[in-house]
Amino acid sequence: MATKIKMIVTDMDGTFLNDAHGYDHQLFSKTYTRMVTAKIPLVIASGSSYHRLTREFANQVDQLTFISQNGAVVHLGRQLLSVSPLTNALITDVLALITDHFAAGQLAQLVVSGVNASYIDQSMSPTNRAIVKTFYEKVIAVSDLRQVATLVDDQLTRVSVTFSPTVDWQAATAWLTAHLPAGLALENSGFHTSQIGLASATKQGALLTLTDQERVEAEHVVTFGDNENDLGLLTMTPQSYAMKNAAPFIQGQAANVTTHTNNESGVLRTINALLDQRIK
Repeated sequence: MATKIKMIVTDMDGTFLNDAHGYDHQLFSKTYTRMVTAKIPLVIASGSSYHRLTREFANQVDQLTFISQNGAVVHLGRQLLSVSPLTNALITDVLALITDHFAAGQLAQLVVSGVNASYIDQSMSPTNRAIVKTFYEKVIAVSDLRQVATLVDDQLTRVSVTFSPTVDWQAATAWLTAHLPAGLALENSGFHTSQIGLASATKQGALLTLTDQERVEAEHVVTFGDNENDLGLLTMTPQSYAMKNAAPFIQGQAANVTTHTNNESGVLRTINALLDQRIK
């Protein structure tokens, strides 16, 4: 007998989305209709901002739950459910830590995200601004990003740093991890990007809060992911799926591996296969 499915949770980049940051909208429409009929909610869990996620699912915003910024912000449709903000002092300290240690040429993108928008320094190049917009959508340039905590009226939750290709990414993130203020953690979100926020604000933590509220047992949750920031999702349920395109280490942490990659609509094809099993 097929295992019960009461919730499906998917990461975005490298998982649900293909390498061009898109997806098969026709296949999604058909799959999501099947999920709605089966009364299975869909949760989008990503390091990206809420504004980017709602752009991707413009026709389903009111029906979906969004865990954004790697768990720091959670929305039920358009309703804000929870925020895990950093203090202004922590934001300022982290930005000083990064910009004092790394040369400007070593930092491709430096972004501070909040509930209302994501913020960059006005000196960021047009090329990098376009890249940031892909992942954050609502992006505002400020006169001095190091002082963003005093320049904007927002609940700031994450500092994201993307290193230049010439930087030894592992060495850089190891140094940052060792020097972060207490209570903060660094997570790899892929694309040479790391996010810094409260250690308690994770995708898994946000999802566990949702499942507690909905009284859904972990074994009835299906999760999909491809990167280190998805490990909490992949280890919490026997119905977890690492992507075929994920690194072997990530695959080894999941209960299952998808048959198809993110470029082959692996998430949607797996969901349809699971739904097929339910009606046999």
